Amino acid sequence: MYNLYYVEKKGEKNWSRPELFSSAITNRYNQSAAIVDTSGQDIYFTANVGPTNTKTGDQISNDTLKNGIFSAVKGAQDWQNIKAFPFNNNAYDVGFPSLTSDGNRLYFCSKAPGGYGGYDIYYSDKVNGKWTAPVNLGPTINTAGSEVFPYIYQGNRLYFASDGHAGKGGTDIFYSDNIDGKWTTPVDMPAPFNSTADDFALVSNAAMDTGYFTSNRRGSDDIYQFMSAIPAFTDCPKQIEEKFCYQFYESTAQSLDSTSLKYEWDLGDGTKIRKEKVVHCYKEPGYYLVKLNVIDTLTNEVSYSEATYDLDVERVEQPYITSPDSAYVNDQVIMDASKCNIKSFTIDNYYWDYGDGSIDTGPDIKHSFAKPGSYMMRLGVTGSPPDSKEVSKACVTKKIIIVNKN
Repeated sequence: MYNLYYVEKKGEKNWSRPELFSSAITNRYNQSAAIVDTSGQDIYFTANVGPTNTKTGDQISNDTLKNGIFSAVKGAQDWQNIKAFPFNNNAYDVGFPSLTSDGNRLYFCSKAPGGYGGYDIYYSDKVNGKWTAPVNLGPTINTAGSEVFPYIYQGNRLYFASDGHAGKGGTDIFYSDNIDGKWTTPVDMPAPFNSTADDFALVSNAAMDTGYFTSNRRGSDDIYQFMSAIPAFTDCPKQIEEKFCYQFYESTAQSLDSTSLKYEWDLGDGTKIRKEKVVHCYKEPGYYLVKLNVIDTLTNEVSYSEATYDLDVERVEQPYITSPDSAYVNDQVIMDASKCNIKSFTIDNYYWDYGDGSIDTGPDIKHSFAKPGSYMMRLGVTGSPPDSKEVSKACVTKKIIIVNKN
């Protein structure tokens, strides 16, 4: 039977000897696949639901035991207050818990009737201290095979293992982004994460520059560590599309309806509009002298100036992805970062994540997408501020939709 163990890191490469994680949680049945919340006070783990009428000396077959999810609270000496997840069932397996950072959404796997295949991935929300009815993530994520070991990262990227999606062989690690409430087409992670063997159970630190996964590529299930060679970019905001549009009106303007006089906005870029309120979009950022003139319509000349404003049309300070919003499968998509606007440091390096498992570097790049779907691209930039040896970085994301030609 499986038990939970822990090790502590000793320096860069060494680890302590494995020790039993908790005597309170451990029994003669299986315990596995655990997640501790960000406070370190609550743990959710997979364990056998029963049987309940078995004597200590009885031999139990794994085939007769069903998995369920259990939680416990950290006490002074050991974990305590062990509770069963309300949607465990003696008739089918439930397990592989993963929590969002706020602890209010639990992703897990279940073989409940009505799913798409073997294990499906579900979620349940904690509302007023109680877990809501499980919601299946749907056919974009779940297949006729099994989807297991979910790991929710930053609240909107889901890593999981599947033998139902097309991969490199065996069970592969995939990820999918939740964009506007919908899951994108799962992306098969590249080597060295995936191999022709079984690869699964990816977890990472908050920066996603160090983490772990499991693989049997050497004949047995072993834990592997990974470290990113590219700087980690987290909490990247969506790119703000700049339109430089403004509404102009003068709150103290008087009604001129009964006269031959009319208001005319001179917007400083050669545009003049005869209205009291106007909306205007500038083509480029810059400084513009905006005037509200009163025009005598009989002579078509300026009678007097009502108001004058200095308008500074500024660009949003952000990295900026210049690319189409959509493209065809296998067509080269040209992207560039020439419109990046970073004032706090000079950009030295550009890092691209296309959202389909591919990455690149440089200010100008080309990429083709092999499958249709919605992809969340990310551009990260790094550089050194003036008079500083520290590296600064910034990032943005932008969605691109890839469709088939036919």
